[in-house]
Amino acid sequence: MSIRIKRRAWPCVATAALVAVVACPSYLAAGASAQTSAGAHPYAGVTLNFIGEETTQTDILKKLLPEFTKETGIKVNIEEAPYDTVVQKEILDFSTHKASYDVESMPYEYLGSYAENGYIQPIDSYLNSPKWTPASFDKSDIIPKLWMDASNWKGKFYGFPSESPVMMMFYRQDLFSNPAEKKAFMAKYHYPLAPAETLQQYSDIAQFFTRKQGQMLAGKILTHNFYGVATAAKRHIATFCEWLNYAWDYGGGIFDKQGNLINNSAENKEALTYWVGLTKYAPPGYTTYTWDEVTSAFQQGIVAEAITWGDTASAVEDPSQSKVAGEMGYADIPKASASGPLVAHYGGWSYVINRDSQNKDAAYLFMRWALSGNVQLQLAELGGLPARTSTFEDKALNAKFPYWKQELSSLRISTPRPRIPQFGAIASDLELGLSKALAHEESPSTALDNVQKAMEQTMKGALPVTYQ
Repeated sequence: MSIRIKRRAWPCVATAALVAVVACPSYLAAGASAQTSAGAHPYAGVTLNFIGEETTQTDILKKLLPEFTKETGIKVNIEEAPYDTVVQKEILDFSTHKASYDVESMPYEYLGSYAENGYIQPIDSYLNSPKWTPASFDKSDIIPKLWMDASNWKGKFYGFPSESPVMMMFYRQDLFSNPAEKKAFMAKYHYPLAPAETLQQYSDIAQFFTRKQGQMLAGKILTHNFYGVATAAKRHIATFCEWLNYAWDYGGGIFDKQGNLINNSAENKEALTYWVGLTKYAPPGYTTYTWDEVTSAFQQGIVAEAITWGDTASAVEDPSQSKVAGEMGYADIPKASASGPLVAHYGGWSYVINRDSQNKDAAYLFMRWALSGNVQLQLAELGGLPARTSTFEDKALNAKFPYWKQELSSLRISTPRPRIPQFGAIASDLELGLSKALAHEESPSTALDNVQKAMEQTMKGALPVTYQ
């Protein structure tokens, strides 16, 4: 889900791979230029209109576009907007059939809604055609789980993943490795200070690192209050996103395996009680926090740990805007119990083609170009998140970006949020209940009972859910 803070792009890494990219245009390197795939520049002069989220990923795409235009003759106008605005503009364009946009970067949770309403074009005919998708494109290199979750609805592919964010744990490695802090933690909790593997440890660490101005932290006197954890508790999609990790950890969620609503299950109530308990160790403004504010809290050096989006790590690691660049660590989201499963909430976006577009072929060429190996490498070099395994495993990039290894690990075990047509409505129901509980306006039990009632009305006639 890349619905996040607008990150600053990293400077380009001078690697042998990038030199190769510069020497050989990425679209040609993907194995099929417009000339070889569909004639000599058959789409020269075509202009595509594209809308996507206002992020570093989209900014980088803009920078790389001249290469695509040079190879195909296709021009692309890119419009950027915040998450909510992108969704509003896409739905308006689809429902009015104006085709103002040929290609969209779509929050993948709307896949079911867009597909069921006939708003977007299946691409299986392109994928299965050597003319449009040559073997050298290597579809198998696109992270399989990522691609399925982002773009496959009821057995049909509707696009490609345009971004690959996933949630994971961030922590202050410098504090965790400080000898004085390690000694004090062992004395208080009777086990070593290390990245939390269980939610109990996560809570202990949050409590331990919560300090007042004037107290000591890692051998220095604090000039400001310091908090053990940052958490997103605003009535916002960010709260919905963080919640699913805790719910899944405890064996809950929104639907059970049979597709029935379980918002007020015992597992969910236990999970929300735990999360509300964490707020004791969060900054006082946590009820206004989304992922942006969580990122900012790390950049300011006022929190020790958080469960947040991996694609915000570039901002936390950027020395021009972060006090803790080079001092961070990244790990799996802690489990509810030592024997429990690992969870990671996937939240990506997808390139899709407007079914009303008059330029579907050119739009597919654009999407395929964006997912080609060399473009993915260039995007990664400049600070974006790729969708290809080979790019994530690039040694030079892993040396440059300390969070990449965890990013790929979390993507491989990630779980998507429901992608059903009613997503927007159920998200609103849940966000309201969660925000009330986290603000201590309602008990976790009452909040989730109310969520269950609201969601039953939202889903009336559509239960059980047979496809998520």
